[in-house]
Amino acid sequence: MMKEENPQSKQFWDGVWNEEWDRDFWKRVAPEIVELIQSQIPSRRPEVLDLGCGLGRNAVAFAQAGFSVTATDLSTAAIAHLREWATQLDLPMRTLVCDFTRVVFPPESFDIAISVNVLYHSYQEQLARAVDNVQNWLKKGGIFYFTCPTREDGDYGKGIERAPHTFEMEPGHMHYCADESDLDRWLAGFDLLSRKKRDHHWNEEGIPRFSSRWQVLAEKS
Repeated sequence: MMKEENPQSKQFWDGVWNEEWDRDFWKRVAPEIVELIQSQIPSRRPEVLDLGCGLGRNAVAFAQAGFSVTATDLSTAAIAHLREWATQLDLPMRTLVCDFTRVVFPPESFDIAISVNVLYHSYQEQLARAVDNVQNWLKKGGIFYFTCPTREDGDYGKGIERAPHTFEMEPGHMHYCADESDLDRWLAGFDLLSRKKRDHHWNEEGIPRFSSRWQVLAEKS
């Protein structure tokens, strides 16, 4: 079941995923996801939700490892790319175009849920509600992995501050930056397995850039 999408955010992300220049980067699976896949057994935790899948790198990796995958994204362009990619690889996969703040699944539908570089593209209240929804959708003992910028992130303070620690970088492109108290509050219904802060420095066309991300792994209590 899905409710109406956010038109401005949808327009922004369709524009991002229609671009060809950086697709190879966004199709590389992060080492943390590889480790997560290797730590799980499909026969024990078969149902995986990729909430905000983008071009589908993580959804494809889970499907190739034998998991049953449901992948969602706000962007029609992203889901179209994933559907074509999955077809080329002969991978069965359920795909949905939907806003992560509005999609609804039955309780206890999934064994694993991931949301990589997604949930923070919203207001804090929407992010907290999304985590609550994931908790409801996961089976008892289900695994949840997500990432979110820290307040040390290089983009903190850029754009228009729409709410505390919430910045609109471009129309439809929101960033909420979290601290430890946010994570503790959001994950009240989970047992925390791992919380890491990953900092990354790089140059973009000669301009120094810096990102700081929470990498969180939790288990539904």
